[in-house]
Amino acid sequence: MLKNFTPTYKKNNRMGNPMGVAIALAVMTAAFVPGLPRKAEAQMGMYPDNSPVITLENVAGSPEEYYGQTVTVRGDFEESIDENAFKLTRGGFLFFGGSEIVVVNNTGQPIVPPENDDISLQVTGQVRQLRVAELERDFGWDFWDPDVYVEYDQRPVIVAESVALAPEPSQISDNPAQFYGETIAVEGELNEYFTFNAMLLQQDSLIGGGDVLVLLPPEANRVNAGEEIVVTGEVRPFVMADIERDFDITGWTREIQSLFAEEYGNTPVMLAEDVYQIGE
Repeated sequence: MLKNFTPTYKKNNRMGNPMGVAIALAVMTAAFVPGLPRKAEAQMGMYPDNSPVITLENVAGSPEEYYGQTVTVRGDFEESIDENAFKLTRGGFLFFGGSEIVVVNNTGQPIVPPENDDISLQVTGQVRQLRVAELERDFGWDFWDPDVYVEYDQRPVIVAESVALAPEPSQISDNPAQFYGETIAVEGELNEYFTFNAMLLQQDSLIGGGDVLVLLPPEANRVNAGEEIVVTGEVRPFVMADIERDFDITGWTREIQSLFAEEYGNTPVMLAEDVYQIGE
């Protein structure tokens, strides 16, 4: 687990009769949110610091298009270069169409590789060309070892402002304990809204996968069901007493509270910091 990381901020429904429960929740929701559509009105939101969520392949393949921009990418930890930098990859072996980019740590915290190699990372930072003198000047660094970085000279790098675990929804539902207490970034498809501040995130509506209940703060961006999104937030077990203490459940009827406690009790829930649509 990435204890020291600075966080960025399928359809296997547990409910025995998901359609019936969804209808019941929709009816109960309508009682206290007049006029709320089943698919909430979309509010298009940019990613933090206006950084689009794009593919690592795009950055690695056409870095000149992104130099000077802050972007958010997802990939797999390949190997450390030294204590200040590591390689982020996507798509398998480089010789067979995979992509790679160097990430230089500017988070202020040490980078610790994930214990589980199957868990991806999400990195937000500025795309630069690795020119030592310029980076030392702009970021005040003095850690460069010429013998280590000479092979990366002039290559694209991402100067990381934040790095977070980026599991898939099924990885959370299959083994939630490894994420409890962590702030993570999860990519998936918005299945449906149960209430105005509770939704179901799924891995893929076509092939199935674990679902994760997500609770939203009032200021969270709203998107339509079926959209591909990234949710950032903390994962914890769903314990109704704790949720009631730490989360604003204004508008939840006793019936909804009982239903959530019964169907999602002690399963993982995300307390979202925000929700963003994935850019092209």
